[in-house]
Amino acid sequence: MGIFPLLFLFRLGATPVEKTFFGFDTFITVKLPQRHAGYFETIENLIHHYDHLWNRFSPNSLVFHINTSSSWVEVDDDTFHLLKEAVSLSRDTEGMFCPLVGGLMDLWGFTTRPKVPEPSEITEELRRIRESTIMLDEERKAVLLLGGAKLDLGGIAKGYLVDLVARFLKEQKVEWFLINAGGTVLGEGRTWSVGILHPQGEELMGKVVVEGLCVSTSADSFRFFEENGERYHHILNPFTGYPGSVFRSVTVVAQSGLLADALSTAIMAGDSSFLERVLRRFPRVYVFALQRDGRVCMYPREQDVFEVVDEK
Repeated sequence: MGIFPLLFLFRLGATPVEKTFFGFDTFITVKLPQRHAGYFETIENLIHHYDHLWNRFSPNSLVFHINTSSSWVEVDDDTFHLLKEAVSLSRDTEGMFCPLVGGLMDLWGFTTRPKVPEPSEITEELRRIRESTIMLDEERKAVLLLGGAKLDLGGIAKGYLVDLVARFLKEQKVEWFLINAGGTVLGEGRTWSVGILHPQGEELMGKVVVEGLCVSTSADSFRFFEENGERYHHILNPFTGYPGSVFRSVTVVAQSGLLADALSTAIMAGDSSFLERVLRRFPRVYVFALQRDGRVCMYPREQDVFEVVDEK
């Protein structure tokens, strides 16, 4: 894990209780007041429901249906919103966040057996991505994928799940809670201190102090393999077809899990100049990034929420 909660505050009588679930290929922990523990069953059902809808490898999922259909596919409101945001964020990140990298992920074997693809295979898949389009019908809540690329929501779905669980808890008037979905953390109702681990060990690089914001970390230590002395991680640059090569770890603080998740993915795939453009495009987003050369990218506004623990 590259990110974890360090501290939470609660009122007398509001004894905390937590439960961990598995979904979206990660562990998801929810902490809330003990008197609201009855909501854990509904939370588990929500996790399984959306995991079922957005798992592109499940023949019964909507994403699988979209990838294999030559006609329009009608979807539920939440799935349509997720796809609409994915398309919008792809445009706003200059294509660096790309929801059509499923075929590229398969080439690298991150879903089966990792390997470095042949350059010709990468070139062909990048062509498919360039020539593919996600069409959205707002009135019908329908989706059509044109072209040979494969839809993969792995870079954004986990963040949106955090938003949906948070929405449910707020609708139930739960006064405070903490959700940690495999490195995407959202805390409400209290001031939360969230630690950022160095991707190569257990030492703490820094911490983030937030309330009502989401923190998401992407790093080269989550899913990777080594071949011929080279280390390859699973966050792929949709223009080169290779893993991002500038950053070891990227932490984003944003107003939603969806945005934090997508931007940490996009920045991890990009470079320092792309990071600067993201900060200009998203003025309410904070970024803490560790480069491969050991330097930390942190701008003046980041000091509002980030505290560096180890200046080295």
